[in-house]
Amino acid sequence: MKYTLFWITLIYVLTAKGHIEIIDTEYSLRTAYSIIERGSMSIKPVVLNLDSSDHNTSETDKFYSQYGIGILAIFVPVVGISKIISSLSGIEQTLLTHFILSFYNIPFAILGLYYFRNILQSLGQNSEVSNFFMICLGFGTIFWKYVVTDFSEVTQISLLLGAINFYLQKYNNNKWFYISFHLSFLVLLKLVYIVIIPPFIVLAIIEGKTIRLIYKYLVQGATFLIPSSLLLMFANHARFGSIFETGYGNAQSAFSFSYFMRDWSDYIISFDRGILPYSPIILAAIIVTPIFYKKNKSALFLISYIVITLYILMSSWIGWKGGYCWGNRNLVPIVPVICILWSFIEWKNLYHRQVFLMLLCISIPVQIIAISLKTHEWSVLSFEFSDHPDPFYKPNELIGSVLLFKEKLTNSSGIYNANYFVPEHSHQINLANYDSFYGFNYWFVHASKMFTPSWVGFIGNLTLLIVILLLAFVFYKFYPKSSTIN
Repeated sequence: MKYTLFWITLIYVLTAKGHIEIIDTEYSLRTAYSIIERGSMSIKPVVLNLDSSDHNTSETDKFYSQYGIGILAIFVPVVGISKIISSLSGIEQTLLTHFILSFYNIPFAILGLYYFRNILQSLGQNSEVSNFFMICLGFGTIFWKYVVTDFSEVTQISLLLGAINFYLQKYNNNKWFYISFHLSFLVLLKLVYIVIIPPFIVLAIIEGKTIRLIYKYLVQGATFLIPSSLLLMFANHARFGSIFETGYGNAQSAFSFSYFMRDWSDYIISFDRGILPYSPIILAAIIVTPIFYKKNKSALFLISYIVITLYILMSSWIGWKGGYCWGNRNLVPIVPVICILWSFIEWKNLYHRQVFLMLLCISIPVQIIAISLKTHEWSVLSFEFSDHPDPFYKPNELIGSVLLFKEKLTNSSGIYNANYFVPEHSHQINLANYDSFYGFNYWFVHASKMFTPSWVGFIGNLTLLIVILLLAFVFYKFYPKSSTIN
C-alpha cells in the first residue's frame, strides 16, 4: 500500500496551488502570527471595510478571528517554521508561508485515505479492491479538489474517517480513546460536528453493555472530548465574552426549516451546488445499501446518521453553498462517508463492476477540471453576465467551468471573448489583473510567472499532461486483477 500512497502523494503535490485561496485561511493565519509575535489571539480585520461587530468585544474593541481554533494547531507551527526558513534564506516570509500552507491538506488527505482503506477492509472488502477504491476516492470525487486547496474540509474528513475507522476495530480495547481524540479535534476545527457525537455514545453504551465495559468505554470517550470542550469554551469566552459564541456571529444560529425546504433538492442534484454532479461516483453506493444493512447494521447506523444529520443540518443553513467554493463545500465531508458503502461492492459481479467503472469514467474529468481552475474563477467571470433577469441565462458553475477549462487549453492570457460563454454577448472579458487567473491553477504555473511568464500556457498544459499520464498509470497499475480476488 505504501507505493500506492506514494503515487497519490506525488499527484497531489503536482496539483497543489502554491498560494492560499480563501479568506477563512487568512483569518486563521493572522491569528497564528498574532499568537507567535504578540502572544494574543486578537488581529486586525482581514477585510478593512468589514463590519466586525460579530467578531469583537464591546469592552475592548479587539477583533478576533472567526471560525474554529483547532486549525491553529496546524498553522502556528507552519508560521514558526516559515519564519525560521525565511530568516535563514532571505525568502519573503508571507510568500513562503502561503506556499507551505497550500500543501497542508496533503498529509491529512493521505491519512484519511489510509483510514478509508482500513474501513473498507474492516467491513469485509478485499484488500486489493480496497486499495483501488482508495485511489478512486482520492481522484474520482470532489475530495481531490479540496486536498489541493487551503479549505479545511479534508483535514476534517481525515479526523471523521479516523473516528469511524477506530470504531470498526473490534479487538482494540482502547479504541474509544482514539475515537475521543479524533472527535475532539474535529469539534475544535468546526463546532457543528458536535451533532455527530451522539451515535458514538449510543454505540459505546451498547457495546459496553454487552461485555460489561460501559464505564471504561465512556471514560475513554471523555478523555479528550471534555478537555477540548473546556478549552473551546474558555477560548470563546476570552474572545467574545460568551462560551456559546464561536466567532460565526449571526450565521451561527442561521438555521431554519424554510432554508431546508429551499435547498434540499439543490444540495443533491444542482449543477451549481449538488453533491451528485460533482462526485457522480458516489451513486455506486446505492446498489449495495441493502447488502450493507444485512451484514453490519451498527456500522450502517453510524454512517447513515452522520450523512443524514450533516446533510439536513447544512441544507437548513442560510448559506447558499459555503461561499466561493467548488460545488458544495458544506457537504464535502459526507462524500467519503457515503463511499464507505463501496465495502460491499462485489468486484467479481459484472453488474457492480460495470456500474462503478462507468461512474468513475464520468467523475474523473470533473475532478481534473476542478483542480485545474482557481476556486472562484468562474464565479468572478460569471459576474459579466449577472445583469440579466433570467437566472438560467448564464451557464451554471459546472458547465461554465468546463467551458473555461477548454478555453484555457489554448488561451492562458486571462482575456476572453464573452460570446464563448454566453452567445448573446460580444464584449471582451479581461481578468488579467487577477495574477492567479491566467494559466492553469498549479504551483508550477504560478512559479513560472515569476521567472518565465511567456511559458505559462506551455507549463500549464505540460503539467496537466503529466498529471493525466500519472493518473492513468496509477489506475492501470493498481486495477484489481480478477484472478486474485476471492
